[in-house]
Amino acid sequence: MIDEAYEQAQKVLSECVSDIGLKASALPGGYNQVWGRDSMITLLGAMLTDDSNLKIACRKSLDILRDHQTELGLIPNNVDVDNNEPNYRAYMDGNMWYVIGVWYYYKKSKETDFLNKHKDSVNKTLSWLRHQDVDNSSLISTQEAADWMDLFPVRGKVLYDNVLYCAALLAGAKINDALGDNATAPKYRILAKSVIRAINNVLWIEGYDHDLPKNIKSIEKAQKNRENRHDEYVVASQSGAYIVNRSYFLSWRSFRQFGNWFDTLGNSLAILFDIADKEQASKILDYAQSTGIADPYPAKTLYPPVYPGDKDWRDYFTIHNLNLPEHYHNGGIWPFVGGFYVAALVRAGRPEDAKEQLEALAKVNYLGKQFEWEFNEWLHAKTGRPMGAEKQAWSAAMYIFAYNTVKYAKVDLL
Repeated sequence: MIDEAYEQAQKVLSECVSDIGLKASALPGGYNQVWGRDSMITLLGAMLTDDSNLKIACRKSLDILRDHQTELGLIPNNVDVDNNEPNYRAYMDGNMWYVIGVWYYYKKSKETDFLNKHKDSVNKTLSWLRHQDVDNSSLISTQEAADWMDLFPVRGKVLYDNVLYCAALLAGAKINDALGDNATAPKYRILAKSVIRAINNVLWIEGYDHDLPKNIKSIEKAQKNRENRHDEYVVASQSGAYIVNRSYFLSWRSFRQFGNWFDTLGNSLAILFDIADKEQASKILDYAQSTGIADPYPAKTLYPPVYPGDKDWRDYFTIHNLNLPEHYHNGGIWPFVGGFYVAALVRAGRPEDAKEQLEALAKVNYLGKQFEWEFNEWLHAKTGRPMGAEKQAWSAAMYIFAYNTVKYAKVDLL
């Protein structure tokens, strides 16, 4: 089944090709736009195929996003295929994925003319992102529901967004290296190291040292004055001491608040981009396995779901019943997230687990509301019933990406 799924995934991707790039889904009832995040994640799989039309569509996707970049450097959330109209609402992660996409396209194509045309845009995007570090903490800040979880209350210092910010800085360094800019590239690498340190200090909390978590103690000793984090994070940790033994990166943190649930995508990307060390990666994946994050299929967005009465519950969750517990962003199964989860297993040296989950990923992409090999957007966390839009580009592309990581026992990103 895993080989058949690969062939079916390529067929879905070919149906997502438009005149301006890769649409998020093939059918009219899906998402008829080229997206800053969806199309760039799709690019990761599409560039691993031998289909020249897909590769042309990848380049067009990057071009149209660049063409609609704002004066300040913001990349659009999406661009409509029918009217070429950009949208900027869920603004954050498309910026980082765009920079990563530029590098990945060049890495696979070796088209120097393409890289030259995108270099200034990449640097402009990274400049815009640096301005989102609103408190000089090395971490960017995100407004509520402003990334791929655009109907969920992630906010402040968001794990997923900051992991991608680090990856985008490293991709920007490689882009400038490739074009001989030896002054800019080192600056991006220095910034990336600061982001890695800050993510670990702010979002990884485990163990005690004189009644304080060890990473909080580290901040007290080394960064109290420089980064102005100590007081508020101690208060948050003391008022929510139950988070201390969580062996994963917290999903987000803001003023005296934090996201206590496990973010599958953010933690998987932390492994893939080497923000988690070997020991951390093992603890993250052990925790994910213990909570059934890939049961019945890979992978649920988070654990545990947010319920009415929880501090992160929002009234807007009930609109169209979309974000009820174990639905959509609130713990639903997303096959594209499953692709990153499989890759994280490979990166962490768990090939047998990765192969098992790849087979499960093939099965979930086979399921459909209307037809076989639907590559549905998302499924109910308990029943495994498909509940989203059909023929999703990133569901198909991340299967191709995961397939290749398992086949070659290697993760090919940056």
